[in-house]
Amino acid sequence: MVDQTPAPKVRVRQPRNRSVAAGVVGVFVALSAAGVAFSPGPAAGGASAGRRPTAATRAAAKAAHVPIDAALVSRARVAAEQKMVAELVRQQQAQLAAYYAAVTEYYRPKTGVNWDGIARCETGGNWSMQGPSFSGGVGFYNGTWNGFGGQQFAPNAGMATREQQIVVAERVYARYGLSGWGCRAYG
Repeated sequence: MVDQTPAPKVRVRQPRNRSVAAGVVGVFVALSAAGVAFSPGPAAGGASAGRRPTAATRAAAKAAHVPIDAALVSRARVAAEQKMVAELVRQQQAQLAAYYAAVTEYYRPKTGVNWDGIARCETGGNWSMQGPSFSGGVGFYNGTWNGFGGQQFAPNAGMATREQQIVVAERVYARYGLSGWGCRAYG
């Protein structure tokens, strides 16, 4: 005898958020394109046409899983890691650019004095000149270099960079003007 009871009605819930549904559909499309096969039922091939699934068949269908290609997972992981690394590199570059901008602003001459002109006159433009009493491109007296904070850059003005020497020279200029330099006419 054939069972004539009607099949229970299955109510399909519509997702409230259509973008989530679209995302799920997109995943299935991507997996299908990558060669992942989906079966309508359990591994045995699903229910035959015209037959109602039994409780065991339904339980097996719930327990069945979709095989995922390991290469697909690996490619997705690599792509995610590459995006993360690219974002970290971008952030580091932005931080480095901000740091360089701050350093450049710190070393930018504030007075408008032509320190290169004074250096050409004082030492022939030799910013690394080191002597027993005077050193650096603008001919710092070694005691003046120490007295105006030059030690924060180098023990001797000739060991400091041009920009660092200009920072100290502007400190001296702020207190004494160009009076300490014999070549002040070139500034």
